[in-house]
Amino acid sequence: MKKWLAFLSIVLLTCCNVPHWAQQVKGTDKYNMDISKFGALSLMAVDVASNEVIVQSNPFQRMTPASLTKLFTTGAGLVILSKDYQYETKFYLSKNQDDKNVLLIVGGGDPTLGSNRFDATKAELLFEKVVKVLMLQEGVYNLDGGIIIDNSCYAGIKQPSKRMWEDMGNYYGAVPNGLTYKENAFHLSLQSPKGVGKNCSVVKTEPCVNLDFKCLVKSADNNKDSAYVYGNVYMDEWYISGTIPQNRKEFTIKGALPQPEVTFARELREYLRINGIGVGDEINKQLLTNVRGEKKIIYTSYSPPLNEIVSVVNKRSHNLFADHILFAIADQKQGEATWDIGVKELTGFWNSKIPEFSGLFFDGSGLSPFNAVSANDMVEVLTWMNQSEYSTAFKESLSIAGVDGTLKGILKEDEFKGKLIGKSGSMNGVLAYCGYLKTNEGKELAICIIANRFTEPFSEVRKKMEDLMKEIIRQN
Repeated sequence: MKKWLAFLSIVLLTCCNVPHWAQQVKGTDKYNMDISKFGALSLMAVDVASNEVIVQSNPFQRMTPASLTKLFTTGAGLVILSKDYQYETKFYLSKNQDDKNVLLIVGGGDPTLGSNRFDATKAELLFEKVVKVLMLQEGVYNLDGGIIIDNSCYAGIKQPSKRMWEDMGNYYGAVPNGLTYKENAFHLSLQSPKGVGKNCSVVKTEPCVNLDFKCLVKSADNNKDSAYVYGNVYMDEWYISGTIPQNRKEFTIKGALPQPEVTFARELREYLRINGIGVGDEINKQLLTNVRGEKKIIYTSYSPPLNEIVSVVNKRSHNLFADHILFAIADQKQGEATWDIGVKELTGFWNSKIPEFSGLFFDGSGLSPFNAVSANDMVEVLTWMNQSEYSTAFKESLSIAGVDGTLKGILKEDEFKGKLIGKSGSMNGVLAYCGYLKTNEGKELAICIIANRFTEPFSEVRKKMEDLMKEIIRQN
């Protein structure tokens, strides 16, 4: 009898010490939950109309969400900034100490300046407007004092503290700038000899960047781009490592532009010169003491409205645009745009909307592997956004399964195409899906599936997640 009592005590003690999330299991007997043998899983699906939990497993376990982070950022951005919010870049005409004409450009953190994703933001169109204003409106044909650029609206440390070194120098790891230009990316052309394992060399960069490159790239017997750029804005020498296909005269990869504000000023200067406006060689950065007297605003460039930017963020998983929204939130709430203020305001916003919100953020894009959220956090946010006045703008920004964006490659069969709108997230050992799932019975579910630390191939884990979503659609 004593042995049984002792055994029962151990069982009860063990149950009492089981984490809260481990006790929250529902509906798993109806579906195949074998997503990964060795990895961790957090799953939740809730009927947004009735709040009925359809299935959940470890819903409160915090996981690395990768790009699912963008939904927290864009959702908060639409509410705090409004869907019609526009970034501004201002152009002023002034004089320097020597009474020479100066063009002063003050950045407002516009992530779309010079981007080809929108017709209205292309560099050539912007430059053409500046030329017309100077010549036709102001009668100015000579900026002999040069150009002054001010990107101080995003002051402080450029790189977030919890980002991986291997991401910082590559285009997808480009960071916000007060004068972001052409999505802060440059093209780097490499030449590879015939044969495997041979040294490659740098041919050129476009645009030209004032960096020294140490090339450690080797030639390979495949057609894959496996070369990565390493560096950050504080370094003068960057390096490239990895492999590219053999026997290529020019093989192009993309890096993160270290000083986009300077590149912007240089390209504008050359355009002005070609089109009949003389410009001095001076490009001064934030040296506003060189400006004498009154500054006359001559032109303001506006970004597309925020809902269009949010659509690019969520459909294309655009890291830079997402982090710019984080900075805009910080500036709107605190009057200062930094990483620390941005993540504080993002966390505070969702804490105020979601009871027991557990999300932890270090950026707005999800590129940091230290971001942490649970499936419950994500489902609660999806449910809140669905009931808010921003629901339409938010949902229109999401990818449609089997149709576009990051969900184009899943649920492609006619039976399932379009039944999920949402977002995917992935990085090494991380795969996640979330969004709004329409079932065969007409229910709309807020769903989130996050797998971490798995060792199986991505294709295998993806297929199992996709099969699980298909079963949920069929059985509800």
